[in-house]
Amino acid sequence: MKVNVEDISSVQKKLKVELPPEVVAREIDRACQKLGREVSVKGFRKGKVPKAVVKRLFREHIEERVIENLIQESLPKAIEESKLVPIVRPLIESHDQIKEKEAFSYTAVVDIRPEINIKPEDYKGLEVESMSTEVTEEELENHLRAIQMTFADLKPAEKDHEIQLNDIAIISFKAYINGEPVPGHEAEALYVDVGTGEFNATIEEKLIGKKAGDIIEVDVTYPEDSLNAQLAGQTVHYKVQIREVYVRDLKPLDDEFIKKMNLGFESVEHLRERIKRRLEEDKKKKAEEFIREQILAQLREKILFEVPERYVEYKLARLMEQMQQSLEEKGHTFESAGISPQKLQERLRPLAEQQAREDLILEKIAEMENITVSGEELEEKAKALAEATRASLEEARAILATSMVPRIIADKTLQFLVSQAKIKETQKQEEVETKTLPEETTEEEKALESEG
Repeated sequence: MKVNVEDISSVQKKLKVELPPEVVAREIDRACQKLGREVSVKGFRKGKVPKAVVKRLFREHIEERVIENLIQESLPKAIEESKLVPIVRPLIESHDQIKEKEAFSYTAVVDIRPEINIKPEDYKGLEVESMSTEVTEEELENHLRAIQMTFADLKPAEKDHEIQLNDIAIISFKAYINGEPVPGHEAEALYVDVGTGEFNATIEEKLIGKKAGDIIEVDVTYPEDSLNAQLAGQTVHYKVQIREVYVRDLKPLDDEFIKKMNLGFESVEHLRERIKRRLEEDKKKKAEEFIREQILAQLREKILFEVPERYVEYKLARLMEQMQQSLEEKGHTFESAGISPQKLQERLRPLAEQQAREDLILEKIAEMENITVSGEELEEKAKALAEATRASLEEARAILATSMVPRIIADKTLQFLVSQAKIKETQKQEEVETKTLPEETTEEEKALESEG
């Protein structure tokens, strides 16, 4: 076997492999023998079909199988011989056709980990700001009011009732672009919770002050990067008819109301305590994430290197799979949700690039600090995973070994970086709100939001 390595870039190599004629001939014989035992040919007993007949009748199938086997068996050896460590599965760029008594050559593109130069001072002692975890009385009251709203009875509005925030409007609408109807973008009886923005914030704003029976016309301009390919960059004219209006009949938030909800609470005070605990837990998680995001942002800015493009593509594919799964759980597909996969990929690519860069940085720091996962830790996590997913312990161990260990090490590395950081005193809540987490932390959720 001859192996030649060419540089495409610092993180991508082209591997040219040539296999001698005798290896090719041996693989052809093996493929013919195996196929001869599997196929039935009229005039011959099964398993007794001559090699020449098998070659003549199944030439294309044999060639495909031989090419696949030759590459499968030789590529790992060629990579090892070249001392390359692929970061993603190598890509077969081209290959010869199979010819007896001739050598067989193919070319593979191998993406490798970049050389990352990091000094301890690059990641130790990073200055970050903390985030308040205090739960305010206003936040508690807002959550209690949300419960009131959720469990409120809906009753038809009075005839002359003007729509207000939190009313429910049943509308029909049609949408037009340049006077032409937008296919599939219409409804006969759509439930709109006014003020939530779940349908369309612009249209919901125009509904306020209107009555049942009113017809409104609204123009909505969609951004160029809108996930709905039909609407992207377009000004859409909506004709909306308000068919019915309902108002929420809010019950007093007292102990009697709480008991009727059948949520396991005996009093308003009991509910307040539970909500406060949950909000405190949520805020602690957000505060931890806030510190981690600051650390990762500083590392991305300080530590510069070329990220393998196909590693970014791998990350992007995983994000797209997550999006698809999220939609399927809600009974939708990209098509039914009006989402253009191509535009979604464009929206998610920066996040994929960021994830790829962060993973490589954390991997390098873990290597430098000798951060690993012990057998005891893996066994504990395997038991927890088996219990959570109702899988066997063996299946849980296999899942951990193949897909979760890198994530566990990355999490441990982040914990180490947080322990080494210089954390400034807690900011006031209103100050933190002006320094929200980077957009990418919620990009996946934003990508699936309805765009009207």
